[in-house]
Amino acid sequence: MTNSISPEARDFDTEEELQAHLGKLDEEARAEGLFAENVAATPKRGVEDVQRDIAAVREEIEQLRARLLVIRQQAETAVTSRLQWADASAHEQLGAYPWLKLAGAMSGTFLTVQAVKRLPLGSVVTAGLPLVIAAFSRRFDR
Repeated sequence: MTNSISPEARDFDTEEELQAHLGKLDEEARAEGLFAENVAATPKRGVEDVQRDIAAVREEIEQLRARLLVIRQQAETAVTSRLQWADASAHEQLGAYPWLKLAGAMSGTFLTVQAVKRLPLGSVVTAGLPLVIAAFSRRFDR
């Protein structure tokens, strides 16, 4: 049995309770005149009409697939052109082998930072501070 039953109907323990509930809903719909209006408003459809509708839906699906293919191709073109622009810009700014030069600069920066981290900066500052003060005092004395 599929789960096409309404959430209220899932609370029933037996098939008889479900059928009783559905019968009650049918009676209420008939009493309000909803059932008769829906039946009268719905025209009888033949197999040809249904097949025609299926063919129209299939045609729409094919049109949507074609549109999706065009959009996918446009997205690929946009990404490719953006990558080509970035590569050309890098070549313009850094010359030949720009990515290698960039990687070298990043590696050099990393190694410099690691070397500075290992320096005993306290003693370097202590040794250099009198030199800096002397340089400032010479400037201001003139």
